[in-house]
Amino acid sequence: MSDTRFVSLGDVMIDVTASGPGHAARISLAPGGSAVNAAIWAATAGADATVVGRVGDDLGGRALRTALQERGVRSDFSVDLGAATGTFLVVDGEIRADRGANAHFSPDDLPELLEADVVLVSGYLPGPTVAKALERAQGTWVALAPAFLDPLPPGANAILVDDVEARRITGSAPEEAARMLGASFRLACVTCGADGAVAVLDSRLETSRPEPVDNASPVGAGDALAAGLLVALARGAGLRDALEAGCSLGATVAASVPS
Repeated sequence: MSDTRFVSLGDVMIDVTASGPGHAARISLAPGGSAVNAAIWAATAGADATVVGRVGDDLGGRALRTALQERGVRSDFSVDLGAATGTFLVVDGEIRADRGANAHFSPDDLPELLEADVVLVSGYLPGPTVAKALERAQGTWVALAPAFLDPLPPGANAILVDDVEARRITGSAPEEAARMLGASFRLACVTCGADGAVAVLDSRLETSRPEPVDNASPVGAGDALAAGLLVALARGAGLRDALEAGCSLGATVAASVPS
């Protein structure tokens, strides 16, 4: 068993991907949501991973538990009796999302303590739940992936954003945004899709760009990058090596997800 413990808290979803017309369509199902994606790839990187989230009392919730168990990931799910498990649908490249039980994840549904070497909190949950989760988090790395949160809640020593989120928060391009965020967080990482990522740790900046991927899909790649980066740092890797590990995992996802 790994000695690196990883806990991700956030949205848990069933991912449905469909392409093609009528009865010739191809449809696939997979576990999804940022917290699930991150935990699965943390486990792939060798961490002892757990997902904390909220599901419905339905087939989707039970399927997620089974899928995570098969991938060596623990699930710590509260159950919403009045809402379905969240679903993320991509049909011929167009996205539809039903947040389902994720939208009802309240601070009362949180464990009393979120303790691990890495605790990653997703901003896709309701704001009060994110704030309370950060209060209860204890770890070497307490990381926030803020999504659309504004203002940013306190309690994290790491922040992970994509280039669009970085510009919204700082008004700057990725490298300058990472430096600006690095003034408030020990670790700040800005992902840039196929262009890799830029990160600042203790005022030191590094960049990494993965090998090009044909027909890449961005779905889940940022979550995998975050998992790889944080697990490597928790094991004592330097920023350059950790960022390369994260970008490598992200590229693996981008090459494997159906477009």
